[in-house]
Amino acid sequence: MNTQRRSSNSLQYHREIRANYQLFGMIIFVLTSCGAVLYIVANTFSRSGLDGDDWVRATVIASAGIAQYFIGKSSLSDRLKPHMMSSIFLLIPYIYYPFIDRGVQSVWACALLFILASLVVINRTMLLYATSITTLSLLYIWYQTPSLEGVTLFASDHIARIGLILIATIISLLIHNQYVTRLERNIDYLARLQEQAFTDSVTGLSNRSSFVIEVDKKKREGDMICLVDLDDFKTVNDAFGYRTGDRTLHIIGRRLMNRFPDCTIAKASGSAFLLHAPNHYDARTLCDDILSSVSERVQIDFKQINVTASIGVSYVNDETTDHVINDAEIALFTAKSNRKNTYAITDLATQNERKRALQLTRDLYDAELDRDFFILFQPQVNARTRQITGVEALIRWNHPEYGLVPPNEFIPLAERTRFIETLGVWVMRQACFQGKAWLEEGKEPLTISVNVSPWELRQSDFTDRVLAILKQSGFPPSLLEIEMTEHIFIEGTEQIIETLNALHLYGIRIALDDFGTGFSSMQSLVELPFDQLKIPKEIVQEAIHSEKKRAMIETIIQLGKRLDMTIVAEGIELEEEAALLERLGCHTLQGYLFHRPLQPRQLEHFLTMYREG
Repeated sequence: MNTQRRSSNSLQYHREIRANYQLFGMIIFVLTSCGAVLYIVANTFSRSGLDGDDWVRATVIASAGIAQYFIGKSSLSDRLKPHMMSSIFLLIPYIYYPFIDRGVQSVWACALLFILASLVVINRTMLLYATSITTLSLLYIWYQTPSLEGVTLFASDHIARIGLILIATIISLLIHNQYVTRLERNIDYLARLQEQAFTDSVTGLSNRSSFVIEVDKKKREGDMICLVDLDDFKTVNDAFGYRTGDRTLHIIGRRLMNRFPDCTIAKASGSAFLLHAPNHYDARTLCDDILSSVSERVQIDFKQINVTASIGVSYVNDETTDHVINDAEIALFTAKSNRKNTYAITDLATQNERKRALQLTRDLYDAELDRDFFILFQPQVNARTRQITGVEALIRWNHPEYGLVPPNEFIPLAERTRFIETLGVWVMRQACFQGKAWLEEGKEPLTISVNVSPWELRQSDFTDRVLAILKQSGFPPSLLEIEMTEHIFIEGTEQIIETLNALHLYGIRIALDDFGTGFSSMQSLVELPFDQLKIPKEIVQEAIHSEKKRAMIETIIQLGKRLDMTIVAEGIELEEEAALLERLGCHTLQGYLFHRPLQPRQLEHFLTMYREG
């Protein structure tokens, strides 16, 4: 981990160096360009005037600055670049030369500008180059001055010039050292923050956040993401202690890194690892190799530890990396449900189903109830007379992209997001107001059955909400039937019993749907105030050819009669099924044989027809 940190720090340091070289090249370019222009202007107004040599000198100065600009942006190594860029300091004697007959009194201070510019680069070599060349140039001028006519310079003048250059160099070195110290400290601090944010402290591997970032850079269609979870790793911690458990995770992580060098490997939460494999890997071969690698015995302080793993695999597609990891989690759950020390692969169909489910979940929040949802009513008929005696309210979702979405697909999503509360209230309101409208039109009274989810029944204010809707609509409570499935017996039974008893006291009928397929018991039928049992279509359709299913239906009918309940059979599609159920004593029938779910106006036509008949 420390090696990785030093490597990261060095990388950040060299990035800063390269940026400073570019800045130095730009400063030198500006300095030389302006200097060349200044040189031309100054000589234009001089006594001797501007000649061809002056143009050549100005061009050389400007060209040297342009060369430094491109050297600063080049990819030369950090070892070679400072020496190449220090060549610019040879301009100092080149600039001094035309003015040497005056002791360089006009331009001697230009060396200070070059020293100041070299501060930008975190490199002492360039400072020493600038100082050395300037000092030698000034010593040469000192040597030449006594032979020059018309120039009056004392030794103190030369000493002062050289002293100022040396003082500027010393100050520059002090600033350089302080800057480097602070830069290294800041880089180390940033590296530590980055390590904490993107590195797992136990294994030294990247964590999930870093894994997602890396995979987003390199992923291609058909790549795989494997979620590798160690089976029952808690037993290792309990038996050997957390220190040994952490060392085991570290060893297994390093083992995976060595075994699959071309894969991106990271530590997920707990005892799980993430692995991104390029698309040239075969999924099953890869999983076998991972299981083999993990199952190799781990030895720590004379302790021999055996570990196995389960793997969930998903394929990279157009979804985000997080979604692909979630698909791998689903596959991992499947693998652990089957048996441990194995793997499960999420196929494309499963991933598309998840994508659709996520889209529908998001769209539920954006849906407008009166625009996107509507209610159909499927009639229930008397088994003997075939007259309509009631209807079941069925919600439908007209999705703007997918069209009609079946209730068994979006109702579970609504329950998980608690949107079911809003949806359930809307369905109840629509059914009650429609029932009241039919009564006002003089139609025969019909029982309207409304499906209610277990989550709604577990809400303590559900009874109050139903009574408020009945009061607002004016629909008689005796014509409303609350219908639920056997899932109400899984949890929260006490609150549900209280809610159902309260509803029943107000005359509201209670129906149990899909009886005989789930979690109900005889004791539950006695404790809860059910008025009606509904036999599911799976049992009804098999009863024609199965003696056992017929016996089951007959038992349910006899049980319902003894408990003073009406019996409804769903999913009737054949006349043979209807005849059998009538013969067995079923009260009410429902199915496509009689009517499909209908719009309110379509149903009114049948109600009128039956009344006239």
